[in-house]
Amino acid sequence: MSYRKPTLIVLTTLVLILAAVIFSGCMSTTVPAPTGDIKKFSSADEISNYIRNNTQLAQGSDYYSTAAGSMDRMVVPAMAESFAKGTTPSGAIPSSVSIGSPGYSETNVQVAGVDEPDFVKNDARYIYVISGSTLTIVDAYPASSASILSKTELNDTPREIFITGDRLVLLKSGTSEISSGDTPQGTDVAAKLAMMPPRYPYYRSAPVTHAVFYDISDRAKPKLLKDYTIDGDYVNARMIGDTVYLLSRESVYPYNDRIIIPAVRENAKVVVTPDVYYFDNPERQYDFTTVTSFDARAGTTKDAKTYLIGSGNIVYVSPDAMYVSYQKYNNIYRPMRGIVEPAMGVAQGSVGSAAPLSVSSVIKDFNTMSEADKQVAIAEMKSGEQEAIRKKEIDQTTTIIHKIGINNGAISYIAKGEVPGYLKNQFAMDEYNGNLRVATTSNVWTSRGQYEYNSVFVLDSAMKTIGSLTHIAEQEKIYSTRFIGDRLYMVTFKRIDPFFVIDLSTPTSPKILGKLKIPGYSDYLHPYDKNLIIGIGKETAANDWGGVSTQGLKLALFDVSDVAQPRQVGKVEIGDSGSDSAALSDHRAFLFNKAKNLLVIPARVVRQDAVQDKKLSGDQPQIWYGAYVFGVKPDTGFVLKGTVEHGTGGSGYYYYGSSRNEVKRSLYIGDTLYTLSSAKILANSLSQLNTTVVTIKLDGKDDVLYPVMRRGE
Repeated sequence: MSYRKPTLIVLTTLVLILAAVIFSGCMSTTVPAPTGDIKKFSSADEISNYIRNNTQLAQGSDYYSTAAGSMDRMVVPAMAESFAKGTTPSGAIPSSVSIGSPGYSETNVQVAGVDEPDFVKNDARYIYVISGSTLTIVDAYPASSASILSKTELNDTPREIFITGDRLVLLKSGTSEISSGDTPQGTDVAAKLAMMPPRYPYYRSAPVTHAVFYDISDRAKPKLLKDYTIDGDYVNARMIGDTVYLLSRESVYPYNDRIIIPAVRENAKVVVTPDVYYFDNPERQYDFTTVTSFDARAGTTKDAKTYLIGSGNIVYVSPDAMYVSYQKYNNIYRPMRGIVEPAMGVAQGSVGSAAPLSVSSVIKDFNTMSEADKQVAIAEMKSGEQEAIRKKEIDQTTTIIHKIGINNGAISYIAKGEVPGYLKNQFAMDEYNGNLRVATTSNVWTSRGQYEYNSVFVLDSAMKTIGSLTHIAEQEKIYSTRFIGDRLYMVTFKRIDPFFVIDLSTPTSPKILGKLKIPGYSDYLHPYDKNLIIGIGKETAANDWGGVSTQGLKLALFDVSDVAQPRQVGKVEIGDSGSDSAALSDHRAFLFNKAKNLLVIPARVVRQDAVQDKKLSGDQPQIWYGAYVFGVKPDTGFVLKGTVEHGTGGSGYYYYGSSRNEVKRSLYIGDTLYTLSSAKILANSLSQLNTTVVTIKLDGKDDVLYPVMRRGE
């Protein structure tokens, strides 16, 4: 082991030189050093120059030089001053969970008081659901007299809805067409354009988002009130009180001398021209990200702002702020097959004053090492000499987070922060007592090659990092996180499921309180109370090749009353390999109410052995579609109350696609449980789950409902 010390010093120097060379190669001597401060565009030329210079800076090449030359003349709306001024948010409430009332359920949301859109909503009597290209309103309660009240045919691609009183807000995606000679959408826009003839004929189909407001005081006859069009793809939305905040995004591409700046329109007339803001730091790709606010009851716009930032779609929203994040991929030199090769003119053996050496003889890619060697390497990285190397890790990904203030519809930019690594989903962020807590997974390069680990960061109200806990569960990645008060519960996975309890009571010094290692993993964590956490994911088992194979669905109940020694007090396994649940990828499919002792899990259950269920037969793996209904006992775990079946079938392709009988959501009104698939809604009494009171057939198709479930937040 004596060779390690001089070798590591040389390799550390090599990594530093390579990083410095790469960084310098990405810089341009003609572009001022970026400061990262937010600014507002004032002219078309300014936008043109900014995109040309900063994109080249990020790419480290002349990739965009041709396009940039054609962007000297553009069609750009005038930048009007915003008519609504935001204020810095304060007094945000802690993250919580919406569990509904015993009277009826509500959408399972991340933050109490911040409603999230879904393709189905309900109140104490009605169910509102997007099924195929139809908005269906069902008079659902009491179930014995349930019926469809109205069907409204929708154009474009309906996505999700909000309900507030007698108002329904429909969010949908569409396109607009622009060709040579067109005046960009709206006659009043033309007066604000510096019109220039196009250099070449062209045709463009651009994405747009619609926010459509309906009066549903008469559920049998919904009345269209307003239909707003916002340039860009639909990303996400939230509703706080009666104010809807809509996030849309459009990639910035030069179209024959034209860049169309986002605007909000009603019947082709511009009603809001957002100011466009930017940051003088480079990105590989730019998006126009627009935040628009509406009064849901009045059906009117409140404010809109556009930000020219990188591309991303993981969004977290507190009562006072919207956090928009995206990943920035760093330019790094990657050794191939465990050999560090010369890069950018750096010759082998010319590192500092060190003598030439064959680094291929001493560097092995981390992933090619034996398990024992990996553990030795990790241990050395933690030792004194390796601390110098750790400080010089090159992270492949940085997460950029923009904090945007929201206050009764007013939108105002606050600050930008950065953390190493990438986010799993929206639950990787949480605002608490004015700070933002973030959990990330990092893939890094060191002189030993590539490895990964997980970290927790705390950012203050100005988005400056004030606390960190790094190198958690090395060579594993985050599968689920849940911030609750001053704690973080986190699950990582590679071969086993470490369930971590992390203390955040001192924001500047996060620390691990305890952990539990068990087979399997959890994709979603949900609080039962302050001492119990519910996890849903997959069971795992060792296979014949020395690896780990995924088995059926797994429900786990974790007791964290002793934070130093968390324990699993109960678990349930459902089905075999290939079984799945909408709740694993979308928290809105998870239905829980502690007061009713009710937990409902949509399930696609695969049976490898048909003997396990007399209803299923045949040579192929058999599939059951429906929902499992449980009660929760704090001391022992889960009690199966019953199941609701939507269909069965056999297929050798159960890993792919989705059946129209696959349950996507469940809800309750009174003592009736409603389970929804693309094909139908079943109403079952909670006291007699095996009895279906009524079946309501829907017009849905999987290609409409399935993608909404898989948003990937």
